Parts: sequence; C-alpha cells; structure tokens
Amino acid sequence: MLRVATAVAATNTWRCFKRWGMTWIDLGDPIPRLAPERYEPLEWEIGDVCPLPASSEALDWPFGEVLDARASHREFGVVHDQQLGAFLWHACRTRGSGTSNLGFDLEHRAAPSAGAIHPIHIVVKRPEDDRWWMYEPRAHQLVELRHATGKLAGLYELSLRVLGGDEATRILFLAEPGKTLGKYQDGCSLVWRDAGVLLAVMALTATAQGLNFCPLGITGEPWASTLADQGKLAGVGLALLGSATRT
Repeated sequence: MLRVATAVAATNTWRCFKRWGMTWIDLGDPIPRLAPERYEPLEWEIGDVCPLPASSEALDWPFGEVLDARASHREFGVVHDQQLGAFLWHACRTRGSGTSNLGFDLEHRAAPSAGAIHPIHIVVKRPEDDRWWMYEPRAHQLVELRHATGKLAGLYELSLRVLGGDEATRILFLAEPGKTLGKYQDGCSLVWRDAGVLLAVMALTATAQGLNFCPLGITGEPWASTLADQGKLAGVGLALLGSATRT
C-alpha cells in the first residue's frame, strides 16, 4: 500500500511540474554507504596568510529579536577586520573535531552538516583587495588562494551585475562534494542542504552583529569549479556582507 501511495504521489508531482512547465531534477535519497569510501581532501595552493582576531564578545541580542529582525539588505559599507573576524568566528569556526574512517576529521561547527562532514568552504573577496581568500575554520584565519583572482574574475563581474556594492565583501560557498559522497550514496542533495543551512546561520549571525547580508541566486559556476581539477569542486552559492553604513 505504501509503495502504491508513493507512486501515486510521485505521478501527481510530475504532472504538477509538467503543467506549470517546470523541470525537477531528482537527486535521489541519500543513504549511508555500507562501507565508506576514503577521500583525500584537496591540497590547496595558497599564498599569504591573514590571521583574524578572535571574538571575545558574545552576541547579546536576544535570539527571538534576531529572528524578527532578519532581512536581506542591499546596501553595504566596508566591513573591517574585527567585524569580519567576529562574523566568521561565530558562524563558521570549528568548535571541536574527531577522527573518522573517511580520510579526514569530522567537525562540530555552528551550522549542522550531514555526517559532521562540512564540505562547504567559505571563500571571501574583500572590496579593497583583488585576491580571494579561503577561511580556515580551525585556525580562524584567511589564506590566499593563488590563481583565484584570474579564475574568478568572471564570477566577480557577474555578481556585480546581479547586485552591485563596491564596498561589500563577497562570500563564495565552494563545495568539495567528494567528502560527502564518500559516506553517502546519492549524497548531492546533502551538499546543497549544507550550503543552505550555512547560509541561514550566516544571515542570523550578521543580523545579531548589526551587519547587512544578502544571498545571491547565482551558484558561482562555471568559475568556481576551475579552482581544482574537474569534478573536485563546485560553486553552491554566493552572498554579500557589509556594514549597515556606507563610507
């Protein structure tokens, strides 16, 4: 009976999408593999290292008020080091880690992640700098991604066309799907859900800090995936962060 009901629901859903001219891509149902496949994480070619100040201040704004106040804003002032450091500290830093049989450690961060894998890298471009920097959540620092400036030039131009903001800090959500797919069969939807959860945590953190934050609809492709060999990386989102007052 359950199979029949499921089949009927799937057929009705397909008819609904067909009626409205929509195309739905079925990513399948993720299930843990019986035997995990070990994955060797990427080794990044990095340049300069920029330590970020740790945040010693708690986010004292009551959570209910943060939820009520959260909104996307489209005006951005420059975010200084202390603000950016506090933002990444609260939203993205690694709070704990443990060993696994996947080829890399599992991590505890503010945002939940399927299997505690955290396959989404945060890459930022600040307005006064042509370079793109990846956030290292364990060391709480930014590391320069070599060759990213040229490879992501088209993405930067597209983001400006979608939403201007010369003083905004641009945040690229860069997925390393192999980490998740080593544990989960049909795990692509989990990567997208990880990106969405992280986006929400960032939006709430920005609100609690009095910063402006706005997600963009673009994914970062086809430029983001060129930062590594084919199939290793994928862009899964972009967002803008800025202070509430323009300079």
